[in-house]
Amino acid sequence: MTRAVYVVLTHRDWPQVHRLSRAILTSSPDARVVIMHDSRRERFPSYADDERIQIIDHGLACDWGSWELVEAALRGFAIARDEHDAQLVALISGQDYPTRPLGLWEDEALAAQSWIGEARPLAYRPRWGRRYGEGDDRLTRYAYRWFRSPAEILRPRMPRWARLPEPVNRFWQRARRAVTLRLEPMLSLRVVARGKGVHYGIRRFPEPFPAGHECWFGAQWVAVRRPELDRLLDVDLVEGSALRRVYRRSIIPDESALVTPLARRSPAAAMPPATLQRWDDTLDGGLTFTIDDLDEIVASGAPFCRKVDATASAELMDALDRRLAGEDAS
Repeated sequence: MTRAVYVVLTHRDWPQVHRLSRAILTSSPDARVVIMHDSRRERFPSYADDERIQIIDHGLACDWGSWELVEAALRGFAIARDEHDAQLVALISGQDYPTRPLGLWEDEALAAQSWIGEARPLAYRPRWGRRYGEGDDRLTRYAYRWFRSPAEILRPRMPRWARLPEPVNRFWQRARRAVTLRLEPMLSLRVVARGKGVHYGIRRFPEPFPAGHECWFGAQWVAVRRPELDRLLDVDLVEGSALRRVYRRSIIPDESALVTPLARRSPAAAMPPATLQRWDDTLDGGLTFTIDDLDEIVASGAPFCRKVDATASAELMDALDRRLAGEDAS
């Protein structure tokens, strides 16, 4: 039996991921680290220099906003349970870094009465016509069945001469936006800019999230105890389950697929989130923490912060290493 397993989703920067793994194990020597790696951009070594670190080249194309990100996390969860008999599993990314002694945090997490993370219910009512509906339209990511645009699939194989002239392309973009806006209760449009581009969504019938079975939204970076882990793997998101079928044909499912079944069963524990992160809506991405953010990070109580950069966050990570070693508790 292993008390805690840290599942790390990665796609690049082995030196930084190795440093993260070593920091985790220095702070929690009895833990295990399972690295779930997408090797399309950078190959990692098959084995680390520590038997407590396991590197899995999962072979999934984990583009931003894809189902494969959830699939990689679930495979990591299964390894944590089936191979390591984990009692606590935390999901983090290769751009995380520990911020407090993990052994103490594990004590708190195992004593909690629920999972650790953040989530809120989504509600949205689309309308016909020229105006968007009421509420948070991110619900359409999951309440509609999404299909990637055929043009996005064919574009990489099309010769340049066969592509639409830019003025025509701009006109088509405006036209499709106008059409899908007017038809939003049945048809929707999403552009996953950092992922696989344009997607068209068709509203699902029957409604996949009726009253009492709401859709929840939150970061995928969660920590679960063994009871929640078993329910996720064996019931809620098991192969063939209703929720799994819904999320496989959604977009950006990682921001809902894990927290929806968790939050339906019980609210998150009254603890800081598993990962502290700051989001910039303009950039549509997380901001990088630096040494200037040390006080905020420590005060948050979260066991990890995200994201860190090997250069911009070097001084911060050195300071956090000292804190983890008990050399600087100020």
